[in-house]
Amino acid sequence: MRFRPFAIPLIIAAIGVPIVAAMAAAGSFGAGLGMAAGALAATSVVVFAARSKPQRTLEVARSNQAGHRVLVLAVAEPTPAAAQRIADIVGSPTDVRLLVPVPSHRLDRWLSAEDQARHEAEARLARSAGVLVAAGLPVSGSVGDADPAQALEDELRGFSADEVVLLSDGAKDPLAKVEGRLGLPLRRVSTDDGAA
Repeated sequence: MRFRPFAIPLIIAAIGVPIVAAMAAAGSFGAGLGMAAGALAATSVVVFAARSKPQRTLEVARSNQAGHRVLVLAVAEPTPAAAQRIADIVGSPTDVRLLVPVPSHRLDRWLSAEDQARHEAEARLARSAGVLVAAGLPVSGSVGDADPAQALEDELRGFSADEVVLLSDGAKDPLAKVEGRLGLPLRRVSTDDGAA
């Protein structure tokens, strides 16, 4: 979250005044009610703070090497047309990192039963890399977190990308929430028609 400097005293007042008022009400309405209201106000502040996410730009690894590096986040397998579209829009990169999120479900993650999902992601990575290599791209690859946005954030810490390409089936945009924080050009390619 970003706040203007003048907003900080207002935020502190918004936090402190309800708590102090609730505690002061303890004298008029009884200690139990005042303490309960104060605890409710304090809990609300903690819940709000826990749910808010920082809006700073995503960290991207730095590199001293020359060349153009592209990170392709593949939430769907590329068709030959989509791979050619990616090759057309990225030009002649020195490295294309293909990132495939593990398609696991929340229950699988809770039970640490992701082996099958990881094998599925590795197989999809191999097939997808083959299609991109056939389109003339120098591809390296990795498997990432089940949440595509988190997988992207994790990968950018170790891979110095100059731009990001989202390859999806066009149904849902998994990067909509982090696009404003990306700080890199983001292009979208659909597997449906091979067009952005």
